[in-house]
Amino acid sequence: MDKVILFLLKRKVILYLCTFLIVLTGIGALFSFHVELVPKTNLPWIEVNISGGALPPEEMVEKVTKKIEQELKSVTGIKNFSSKTGTGFSGISILAEDGEGEKVKQETQNIVNRLRNEFPKVVDTVTVTQTNLGDEDLIDYAMVGADTQTMLTLLKTTIKDRIESIPGVKEVVVSEDGFENKVAITFRPERLTAYRTTAADVVGQLQGANWKKAVGILENPGFDTVVMIDNSLKNVEEFKAILIKTPKGKVALEQLATVSDLRGSVKDAISMTEGDLFVQISVKRAAGSDLITTQKKVEEVVRQINDEAGGNYELRVMFESVSFIKKAITNLSRDVIIGGILAILVLWIFLRNWRVTMVIATTLPLSILMTFIALKAAGYNIDMVVLISLSLSIGLIVDAAIVVLESIYHLREKGMQLKQAIVQGSKEVIAPVFASQLTLIVVFLPLVVADFEQWLKPILHTIAFTVTSTILASTIAAFLFVPIFSERFLQHDKQLQPRSETGKNGVVSLFQRLLLLTLRHRILTLLVALAVFVGALSLFPLIKMGNGLNANENQIFATLTMPDGTSLEQAQTAAVEAEKALRELSDVNQVFFTAKKETVELNITLVTKSQRTQEKEAFMQEVNGRLNAIDGVEQTSMTFGFSGKSAPIELQVAGEDLEVSQSISAKVEEMLANIPGVVNIRNDFERGKEKVTLIPNQEAMSQLKVDSESLDSQISLLLGEQPLSTISQNGIETSIVARFPETWVTHPDQLQQIMIRTETGSQVPLRELVDFHFSKSPITIKHEKGEQIITVSAELLGTDIGTAGREINEKLGTVELPAGYKIEIAGDLKEQNNTFTQGIIVLVAVVSLIYVIMVAQFGRLSQPFIIMLSLPMALVGVILGFVVTQRTFGEMAMIGLIMLVGIVVSNAILLIDRINLLRSRGMGLEEAIVQGTRDRVRPVIMTKLTAILGMLPMGLAVAEGAELEAPLATGVIAGLIFHTLVTLVLVPVLYSIFEGIREKRLARKKAHRTADL
Repeated sequence: MDKVILFLLKRKVILYLCTFLIVLTGIGALFSFHVELVPKTNLPWIEVNISGGALPPEEMVEKVTKKIEQELKSVTGIKNFSSKTGTGFSGISILAEDGEGEKVKQETQNIVNRLRNEFPKVVDTVTVTQTNLGDEDLIDYAMVGADTQTMLTLLKTTIKDRIESIPGVKEVVVSEDGFENKVAITFRPERLTAYRTTAADVVGQLQGANWKKAVGILENPGFDTVVMIDNSLKNVEEFKAILIKTPKGKVALEQLATVSDLRGSVKDAISMTEGDLFVQISVKRAAGSDLITTQKKVEEVVRQINDEAGGNYELRVMFESVSFIKKAITNLSRDVIIGGILAILVLWIFLRNWRVTMVIATTLPLSILMTFIALKAAGYNIDMVVLISLSLSIGLIVDAAIVVLESIYHLREKGMQLKQAIVQGSKEVIAPVFASQLTLIVVFLPLVVADFEQWLKPILHTIAFTVTSTILASTIAAFLFVPIFSERFLQHDKQLQPRSETGKNGVVSLFQRLLLLTLRHRILTLLVALAVFVGALSLFPLIKMGNGLNANENQIFATLTMPDGTSLEQAQTAAVEAEKALRELSDVNQVFFTAKKETVELNITLVTKSQRTQEKEAFMQEVNGRLNAIDGVEQTSMTFGFSGKSAPIELQVAGEDLEVSQSISAKVEEMLANIPGVVNIRNDFERGKEKVTLIPNQEAMSQLKVDSESLDSQISLLLGEQPLSTISQNGIETSIVARFPETWVTHPDQLQQIMIRTETGSQVPLRELVDFHFSKSPITIKHEKGEQIITVSAELLGTDIGTAGREINEKLGTVELPAGYKIEIAGDLKEQNNTFTQGIIVLVAVVSLIYVIMVAQFGRLSQPFIIMLSLPMALVGVILGFVVTQRTFGEMAMIGLIMLVGIVVSNAILLIDRINLLRSRGMGLEEAIVQGTRDRVRPVIMTKLTAILGMLPMGLAVAEGAELEAPLATGVIAGLIFHTLVTLVLVPVLYSIFEGIREKRLARKKAHRTADL
C-alpha cells in the first residue's frame, strides 16, 4: 500500500483528474434521477378476477373458484393463495415465492385460459395481473358542480383526452361503477296484456330494429365502393317511436313500455363532498415517467380546465402523494446536508485545524457522488428509502477517512515529516480499516437473502445496495484521496507541537482516568455491565412493537358498516353526519365519501404535519370516537396511509360449516373485547340472503310443451334485464336494456303466479312447471389455501401490536374448538412474528460472519470473542432509546439494529488492533491497553459523533416522512451512544482479563518446559 501511496503522491494529477470525472459524472447522475416514493419492483402478488352474470356464490365456488384452486395446488413456486367469491364474481390472490412472480403469473394465466371453456357461459371478464410496489397511481380528482350525466360525458371525452395527451400519463380511469350508463325499456304489463303480446315478442323485434351492415361492394377500375345500410338508432326518441307488431296491429314502443334515459343517475352508490355529488377520475402515469414532473404537467392542464369551466364545474384534488413526497424528499435531503455539516463541524471541534478538516470536507461529497454514480448504473431512482440510506451513511462515510487522517495527524503531532506521516499513518491502519469496513458490508448479506415479507424485500435490497456503495466509496476515498488531499492541504501547515493537556485532551484524560479505575476493579466492572444488561432486558416489554410502513401520513381511509337492511338513503345520511363531524377537526383538510347500502367509505385528507395540532395516536382516537358515535353505525375500521390495507389484528377461523365457524368467531370477538386497546372488532361473515331454487319438472314441461331454454329466457326477462343493443353518442357506448318494473315481482308467491308462454302460444303459471326449494345463499365465500374461512379483524388504539399480540397468544388457547376447526393468526400479527423471527436469524448470521472476519483479522479466537461480548451493551442503548422515545419498533428499527452490529464492532476492531500493535513493539499488557485506548479515544469519539449527528435530523422526526425514518435512526443513535462508552471501557477490561489469562497460561507452559529441561 505504501508503494501505491508514494506513486500517487508523485502523480497527483491522476487523482485530480479522477476527482474531476467523479464530480462531473456524479452531478450528471444526480440530475438525471427520477423521484419516487418507494422503490418500484414487480412483486410476486398475482390477482385473478373473474366476473359475469349473477350466479350465486356457491355455484361460482363450485364451477369457477374450486377448479382454479385445485390446479394452483400443483403449481410450484406458490407460497400461499386465498379467494373471495360472491354473486357473479370470484377473486383469487396468489403470493408467489421470491423471484417466481413472472413464472407463477404465466402458469396461472395458462390455467385460467385452459379452464375458461368450462366456466359458465355468463362469465365474460377474466383478468390475471401482477402487483407493483411503487405503483402507477398519480393523482385522483373529484369533479363537482354539474349534473352527473354532464360530468361523466365530459370526463369520458374531452377531459380524458386532454389529460391522456400529457407526456408521462398512461391513462385516465373514470370511476363510473356507481352510475348508470343505460337506457331502460320498462314494460307495462297491463299494456302488453291489452295488446295481446308478450315481452319476449317485443324483445325479439327490438333486437332486430337497431342494426348497420355492409351489403356489398361496387367494383370499379382503380377503386371500390362499399355499400352499407345504416338502420341504427341514434337517440332515445327514436327508440320510443319504433313500431311493434302485435295481434291488434302496429303500435309505438312507448305505448307498451316506458323508455327512460338513466345515463348518469345514481345506481347503487352515491359519492359526495361538501354536499355536492362528485365523479372520481384516477390519473395513471406511464412506466419510467418522473412522478413530480408528470403531476406538475397534469395540475397545469387541470388548472386550465377549471378556468375554462367558468364555475359550471370543478376538478378538485381527491388524493395525491406528490406533495407529501416532495416534502419528505426535501426534508430528507436537508437531513443529509445537515448531517454532513454536523460531521464536518465535529472534526473541526476536535482537531481545531481547518486544513485537516478540509481533507474530510473534500472526501465526503466525493463519496456521495460516487454513490450516486453506482445508484444510476444499477438503475435506482431517488426515493425515501435511498435518502434514508444516505442519511444513515453520512456518519459512516467519514469513518474510514477519519481513522486514516487521525493516524496521519497523530504522527504529525509527534513531529514526523508530512510525506512520511502520510505513508506510515495509512499503512498502520489499512488492515483494521478494511476489516471494520467489511463488517459494515457483510451485515447486508443475510439481510437480503432472508425470508422477510415480499413487500419488504425491495426496501431491504435498496438499503443494502445504497449503504454498501457508500461504504465502498468511502473506503476508496480514505486510502486514495485522503493521503493526496492531506499532502495538498497540510504541506503549508505550521509544524505541530506536542499536544497539551487542555482542550481536546480533556476528554482523553477523562476516559484514561475512567479506564484506570475500571482496570483496578475489573470484576466489579463486569458485574455492573451485567446488571445494566439484565435491567435493560426487564424494560423490553415497555417497547411499542409494530410493523407496516405507512409512508404517506396524510391520508386516512375509514369504512362504516351499517346494520343489515340499511337503505342507500340511510347510509347517505350517516355519511353526511360523518363528514360534518370530521370537518370540525382542525387537522382535517378534505373529506370525500361514497355511501352504499350498509356501508360508507370515507377518504380523509389531512393538513401537512407541521400544521397539525394533535399527535397521531390522539387524533386517531378522536376520529374513531366521532365515527362510532354516529347513529346506525355498527362497526368502524380505519387505516392510516394507504387504502385497502388490512387491519393490524386478524384471526382466521377455518372449517367447513359456516354457521359453526361463525359461532367460533363470536367467541374470538368476545376474547378480543377483553384485551385493552383492541377496538372496532368485527368479522367478515355475512348472513346469507334468502334463496329460492327452481327445479324444473321435466314431465310437466314435456306435457305443457315448454323447453328448458325457453323457460330460462322467459324467467330471466321477467326478473332481470335483457340486453338489446347499444347506441353511441360522442364516442360513448350506452346499453339498451329491457326489463319489467322492479315492483312487479317482489315475493316468491308472486313468482309462482307469473305466466310462461308455451310452444302453442298458451300461457301457464310457473308453479305448474317447476318445484320451489327455499334456502339461504351466502353473500361471499372466502378460502385460504382452499379452506373455507371467516376472518375476525380489529384495530389498535392506545396499545401496540406487540402487547396485544402477546395477550392474544395467551388467551387464544382458551377458545374451545370442535373437531375439524382451527384458529390461525393472520395479517400484520402473523407478519410481525415472521419479521422478528427472520430478524433474529439474520442477527445471528451477521454476528457469525463478523466473527469470522475478525478471526481472520486477529488470527485468534479469543480477541474477536471479546468484541462479541460487548455487543449486548449496544442492545441496552437500543432498548433505552425506544422506551424513552416511545417510538414503534418495527421493520425499519430491525434493519437499524442489524446495521448497528456492523457499526459498533468497527471501532472495537481498531482499538484492539492498536493495542496489539503497541504490544508487538514491546509494550507491556496494561501499558499497551492504556496507551492504545488513549490513542483511539479521539478517533472513536469523532467517528461515533459524526455517525450520531449525521442521523440526528432523522431521529428528531419533525416533518413528513418521519414515520419511516425515525425508528431506524432511533435504534442506531441510542445503540451508538451507549456502545461508544462500552468500546472505550468494557472492551479494554475484557481484553485485560482474556489476555491476562492467556499470558499466565503461556508463562506456566514456559515454566513447565524450563523445569523439564
